[in-house]
Amino acid sequence: MRSQPNLETNLVLVSLKVMKPKLDKFAIAAALQEIAALLELKGGKDRFKARAYQTGARVIAGMSEDLGAVIKADRLTSMRGIGDALASQIKQLYLTGESSVLRGLKKEFPPGIIELSGVPGLSTAKIAALHSALGITSVAELKTAAEAGKIKNIKGFGAKTEQKLLETLASHRQREKKEQRLHLHRALGTAEQISNYLATFRDKIEIEFAGSLRRWKETVGTIRLVAKTKQPASLIEHFLRFPLIVGVEAQAKTSCIVRLAEGARVSVIAVPPQEFALALLTETGSQAHLVKLQQIANNGKAKSKRGKVSTRGAARLSAPKTEAEIYGQWGMQYIPPELREEICSRSKTFRAWSIATPLIPTASIRLKRWRAPLKQWV
Repeated sequence: MRSQPNLETNLVLVSLKVMKPKLDKFAIAAALQEIAALLELKGGKDRFKARAYQTGARVIAGMSEDLGAVIKADRLTSMRGIGDALASQIKQLYLTGESSVLRGLKKEFPPGIIELSGVPGLSTAKIAALHSALGITSVAELKTAAEAGKIKNIKGFGAKTEQKLLETLASHRQREKKEQRLHLHRALGTAEQISNYLATFRDKIEIEFAGSLRRWKETVGTIRLVAKTKQPASLIEHFLRFPLIVGVEAQAKTSCIVRLAEGARVSVIAVPPQEFALALLTETGSQAHLVKLQQIANNGKAKSKRGKVSTRGAARLSAPKTEAEIYGQWGMQYIPPELREEICSRSKTFRAWSIATPLIPTASIRLKRWRAPLKQWV
């Protein structure tokens, strides 16, 4: 049985008619993720609440319908996984930019607790002591302080603790570099969220998935996206404001690698239109496929349409508009992303695809509609 709306809920509903939204769906999802992380740190029964907020964050970030319209129609609780309490916090965030639950949780923990709690050996009390003495709120600040010899002077720490902390941070960094592989369906969902956010950029852009996601591998280590835009640097700056980003692993003018709140590792590369096809080919991989293509390009062994050896190399390619044009300029058939890894593992198969004329003319292929009996799928 659902509880009756309280005064706070009624005020929120009334304010819907006069106030503009303070946060978009991505910022709201990030706040819900932060609440979930803090509840997880509290432990006990709060861990069950944490899962509810994690679910809510995924639902809100993945919404295709306008969030404002759903809130005004008071339909949040009709969405799977969102109850009255969670709906109340979503409304608060949408209208005021704040959450009473998040505000209360932040009072219970020192700043930077979520990031610093990931370092083995650091308890909440030690994190509080580090913040009180040195104002440390991040792993980067902790590392800098330890290398400068400042940690050993804090009460409860010492020279041995400081040295052990440096060793722990080094191994922690190595563990972070190891890819946490996601199942394909989850990676696709995350990639769609990022694509939707990038689409809010002020300039017209085109976005394609790349990497193992585009090759349809069962699991994905890094979610890779390639964007075509006339303003690559500005697009990367826009992406780095994505609310669900919790850490930046690498950053350049036109590319970056980040970590999202749920642990996904994401790479975004932005290029001008004339570089898009080559960037998409490179980012799609696989590495073995790229090595073979590079050998063909560098050694001038690509076949022309007439079967003669072409001297065209990668550096001499005219600006291609599609991947098919790149393969064609190297005298090859276009190889679909799903086949690139498999073909490279078989030398004879790769040589066959290196011939510009298809082994089976597409005009001779006939597809027949076939429907399996229903009982086979029950």
